[in-house]
Amino acid sequence: STQSTGEEAIWEVVGNPEARDAATRRDLVRHAIEYHENKVKAEVEERAKVKAEQNRQALRTAMDQDSKERERIECVKQAERDKVADEMNEWQQLDDGERERKYLQSIRPQTGAGGEQASDTPADVSSETTVKTANHIKEDDERARKFDKIKHNLANPLKPKEPEESKTDQKSLLWESDGPRKSSEISVSFTERYFPSAARESLKAEEDAWIEKNVRAQSVIKPADGDTKDEERNPMWLCDKAGVFYKQGNFPAAINAYSEAIKISPNLPKLYINRASCYIVLNLFEDAVTDCTRALDLLTPPVEGNRMSRVRTLAKRGSAYCQLGSFQDALSDYRLAQKLAPDDQRLREDVQLLENKLNISVPNGDTSAASVAT
Repeated sequence: STQSTGEEAIWEVVGNPEARDAATRRDLVRHAIEYHENKVKAEVEERAKVKAEQNRQALRTAMDQDSKERERIECVKQAERDKVADEMNEWQQLDDGERERKYLQSIRPQTGAGGEQASDTPADVSSETTVKTANHIKEDDERARKFDKIKHNLANPLKPKEPEESKTDQKSLLWESDGPRKSSEISVSFTERYFPSAARESLKAEEDAWIEKNVRAQSVIKPADGDTKDEERNPMWLCDKAGVFYKQGNFPAAINAYSEAIKISPNLPKLYINRASCYIVLNLFEDAVTDCTRALDLLTPPVEGNRMSRVRTLAKRGSAYCQLGSFQDALSDYRLAQKLAPDDQRLREDVQLLENKLNISVPNGDTSAASVAT
């Protein structure tokens, strides 16, 4: 109320025709403008702080929900493991007779007349045996052999199977004439390489620079403070968490996670490329173009190690340009991507579609280096 009263008094004096002192009027106007600018600046900063805190809370909520879901799944898995372990312990405590009875009941439930379960008395067994056919007897023998095999495996879980003597004798007869082959060692040495390119085509200095740059960008860790957890200070952890949100379809949370990772490590192109994918899904094509351009600036020097990343980034930016109606810029990006990946059939088809849309004729179907926009 004091500030508004002071502001009203200032404008009352400024608008008073009796205030003839020009210097005083200029000072009052200057103070009023400064006061208004400071007020607007303070309001903008306050709104920015509130929005940042809301984004941080939304990201933490999504992370907590993901953690709870993982814990629930792990509890279900542990319950299943405990159930299986209890069943195995119960099975091992039974004697051979009980194991055989349970096994036979599991593979062939016995039923009597009228659908009732038959008892295990000798009379019932003999009466059932009298009506068995030859096929039933054969099936019982096969099941008995399977049970003997299972019983042997349970009694000797870690004992390897001994080879049969007959098979050993047959194999030994095959080698009686020439004898077994003699073992030998072959030593092969290769030149240490990081990329699958020939040494004569190597740009080792550029390749080493790219490796060092990429490792340095990934190893940045935000200084500890009381407002963030330990894992939230690692850009790679945030990148993995954003990937989980993307697969779940929670694109705003993925963008928040990528943005937090970019604040920590602003020189990691992977973060910009992945955030551009989220922007494209949400139809924020201008933001996607900005992120792709930033990623291409960081994917330097251009070496084999980042060639496919440059292909994907150019294709993403070309797709965003198409959605914005900038078909000429899109064609330039797709041609550059096709030059880097000439065997990609999908890129070739996209270039052809854009050329048809722009009514561009290419001699002999050549869409390579001769027509690539730089």
